[in-house]
Amino acid sequence: MPELKKKIKFIIDRFSMIYEFWCDYCNYRRWNYNNPKVVTRAAQESKMLRQTHMIEKGMSLSEPRKGFGQQKIAVLFEMMDQYLKMGYPSDGMPFQDAIIVLNAYVDMQKGLGYENAAMVEKLKTYDTYRIDGLTAGIKYDTRANLMSNIDKPFPEFFYSRHSMRQFESKSINIEDVEKAIKIAQKAPTACNRQASKVYLYKDKATNDALGELIAGNTGFQQEVPNYLVVTADVSAFYDTFERNQVYVEAGLFSMALVEALHYYGIGSCILQNGEYYKKNKKFKEICKNIPENERIILFVATGYYKNEFSYAMSLRKNVEDVFIVK
Repeated sequence: MPELKKKIKFIIDRFSMIYEFWCDYCNYRRWNYNNPKVVTRAAQESKMLRQTHMIEKGMSLSEPRKGFGQQKIAVLFEMMDQYLKMGYPSDGMPFQDAIIVLNAYVDMQKGLGYENAAMVEKLKTYDTYRIDGLTAGIKYDTRANLMSNIDKPFPEFFYSRHSMRQFESKSINIEDVEKAIKIAQKAPTACNRQASKVYLYKDKATNDALGELIAGNTGFQQEVPNYLVVTADVSAFYDTFERNQVYVEAGLFSMALVEALHYYGIGSCILQNGEYYKKNKKFKEICKNIPENERIILFVATGYYKNEFSYAMSLRKNVEDVFIVK
């Protein structure tokens, strides 16, 4: 009789799993912003933020291309016009971010000897919406200045870390990464299961192969000395209600990791894993030592800070937009 109960429970659990994943699918299909029926303010702003960041990334490279991103900018203009047409507020952070970054783009491109008159004229039509005092775009900095924040109070240290796309060419010291990982292990972990792992490959061939496949590193992959591969062990979790815990677990761990790397003078840029089955299979074929029960959550481009560099300085939403008290 106990064996029969176990079998029945197993069957119920499996049907429950199918049901929960089906509900996930239905919810994502309904609300992802590629669905033309989704016209919420959040969806429109997310589109603009992603499109703006594509331009920011191109500006933050060591050698930004002359006149890059014109098609992306044209699409961003369409998004901005649509946003206003829908009656959403022009003082919203995503709209302001787009205006400021595009103006910074124009200034940068002038320095490179490029100017698109039609684009400049189009951009001027948004001047009446621009709010003074907001800063975004690209910041030029030095290693000495950045590292001067290491021993300052926590907020100043935390604010001093930025996503880097410019690195020194030398490989990172394994001992420095190990020290950062020991700190990251203090990140919250569900029931102390510590499901996160980090893989580092010392050989250039593996890092180059990863760089070719990773999304989001276009234009700076040739500068990345090492990628860290962050995984989470699926077998650390036991029921359907924990199906997303691998992402929570490794996400918390990764946030602590990049801050710890910054403390030890290592720049980083988190790069998402697109979660396509075939692509994940290729990643594991490249790495050769990541077992099937571990899911690749994200990649971290890492390298020591250059003496001088620039980085994207994106606007953040107002606190009242993310902190709701009732």
